Amino acid sequence: MRFRTAALTLATVSLGACGGGGPAAPPELAFGLPAETTVRYLTGDTATMDIDAGGQVMQAFVASSATLGTAFARSDEGIRVTVTAEELKGTINSPAGAASADKGAVQGTLVFDLDRRGVATVVSQPTVTETGAQFFQPLTLAHGLFPRLPGGAPDMGSSWTDTIRMEGPQGGGTLSSVSVVTFTLAGDTVVDGRSLVRIDMEGTSEASAKGVTTGMDFNQSVKGTAKGWYLWDMQRRLLVESYAEVDGRGTMEVAAAPFPLGLRVRSQSRVRLDGGM
Repeated sequence: MRFRTAALTLATVSLGACGGGGPAAPPELAFGLPAETTVRYLTGDTATMDIDAGGQVMQAFVASSATLGTAFARSDEGIRVTVTAEELKGTINSPAGAASADKGAVQGTLVFDLDRRGVATVVSQPTVTETGAQFFQPLTLAHGLFPRLPGGAPDMGSSWTDTIRMEGPQGGGTLSSVSVVTFTLAGDTVVDGRSLVRIDMEGTSEASAKGVTTGMDFNQSVKGTAKGWYLWDMQRRLLVESYAEVDGRGTMEVAAAPFPLGLRVRSQSRVRLDGGM
């Protein structure tokens, strides 16, 4: 699962599924060093935010896409993941104005370790500009790019629930989030001749963030629900694709407003392994 939090968007969640039923699950569903230690992931995110300013509703729109160079190596925790934003395009149109960012907004790499179940430990983060932080969030990427796995041999149709916590600096601000996510091993599917495992996901989150956006200090709190799916390649030990949609509600305080603003955020997020299956 992956919960994303943008400065002017929300904490968004990514969860997973795809395909139909099939043969029994492989013997173990866990992280290990992938067969391909260098890959690229293509991401795409869109969000619409309704901002309620005392009965007057305004809207903000956010869209971003990225190419993430991703390298895997062994570590004491399990595997070490190094992510580089090779390409980044982001735009936001809000009542406070429009802004955009490209890969120049991110300097350095994101490095984190994953244990066999996918629990992340952040080692280092890149430097992200104030505007870029609305489209590229290293902390949420580390904890949410990949699903949580059972680490064993689940039966088809079985479920497991994880509480995912993250707290720390992100893009010039700070983030605190608690997500409770249920994953279900839904079945197998064949895509381009390759057998993939489908994992359905559904969850809730509570997140708060504060920092600066479009030149203004903000303090934001949001509760949301999400559902979606992952496709996982057992043989290569790689995420192949994921999709999530989120609906969240909350409040945001900004220096320009004399009272808290009501928020509703609806978003969609996609991740796809570059080069197909």
